[in-house]
Amino acid sequence: MPGPITLMPVPTLRHLFTVQCTVDPPIEIGNGPFGRRRCVPIKSGTAIGPHLTGIVQPGGADFMLVEDNQTTHVNTNYVIKSTDDAFLYIRPDLDEYGRTEGTRAGPPEVLQALMEGGPVDPSQYWFHLHIKIETGHEKYKWMNNRVIVGRAMRTKEEVSYNAYCLENDAGDDL
Repeated sequence: MPGPITLMPVPTLRHLFTVQCTVDPPIEIGNGPFGRRRCVPIKSGTAIGPHLTGIVQPGGADFMLVEDNQTTHVNTNYVIKSTDDAFLYIRPDLDEYGRTEGTRAGPPEVLQALMEGGPVDPSQYWFHLHIKIETGHEKYKWMNNRVIVGRAMRTKEEVSYNAYCLENDAGDDL
């Protein structure tokens, strides 16, 4: 018989950076075998924060899988070039079906308004990301093995999110 349950200390979130990107209108790929697909090309963007500052490089995009109720699974892929010339590949953490673990969900009418590019208060929906970062740059290698989560929002012409590192306690040294 197992012993008493020991709860670990509650982890803390440490802000790493905020990404703000302007986007092109969505490309409707259509209904495929797994659902409705969309692609939102990223035009330009910035990453600004205490642990990373840089420019989002051209060529990235958000790929979406949209369920019938408008819940959206976002697969984001792009590169940030830091102010000290490091390149960081930003990608989602994928599940066994190739979907990101991050999701945008909420009442169907709110999600439909987002799909149509209407103004929607971010408190009316959930948009959370599990972000993976890959880099070979020595200064940022520690990000390769961290759990990084984000809270995001979307407007007609912009997507932005705050990225946080999950830490054991507030004293963890990044």
